[in-house]
Amino acid sequence: MSRAGGSGRPDTPLSCVPVLLNVTEEQWVPVLMELRYEREDPFAVELAFHGPVGGLARWRFSRDLLLGGMRGSVGQGEVMIWPSEENRVGSALFLQLGPQECPALLAVRRSPVSHWLSHTLMTVPVGHEMAEVDWDEERRQLFRDV
Repeated sequence: MSRAGGSGRPDTPLSCVPVLLNVTEEQWVPVLMELRYEREDPFAVELAFHGPVGGLARWRFSRDLLLGGMRGSVGQGEVMIWPSEENRVGSALFLQLGPQECPALLAVRRSPVSHWLSHTLMTVPVGHEMAEVDWDEERRQLFRDV
C-alpha cells in the first residue's frame, strides 16, 4: 500500500525487550524480541526474535490482534496471544506462534509491549489507518500492467 511521504523506516521507536522462550515444560530460554511498526503498513506489527547466535524468527501480523491480546485471549491457528491472569505491572503477555503441531510459546512483560503499542497509536490511531493512502499512486500501481 502506498502512503504519502512513506520512508520504509519504522515510525515508532524500535523496542527490544527480553522474552522467555519455552523449550520444555520446565525450561525457559531468554531471547530478545524487537518490535517494529511502520506507517506504510499501518495495520501490521512485526516482531523479530533474536537469540545468542542471531535471528530466530520474524512474525508479521495485525496490530489489532496484539492490541486485543493485551486484554484477553485472541487469535487462532498460527498466532495466539493472551495476558496472564494477574493485572500487576509485572504481568505477562503470552504469544504462541507457529503451527499447532509444534508452536513456540513465549512470555514477555506486558508493560513494555503496552508502552510500545501506545507509540503506534500516536503514530496512526485505530480507525485512521487508511487516512494517508495515496489513492492516485494505488491506481497507477493497479493499472500499470494493463
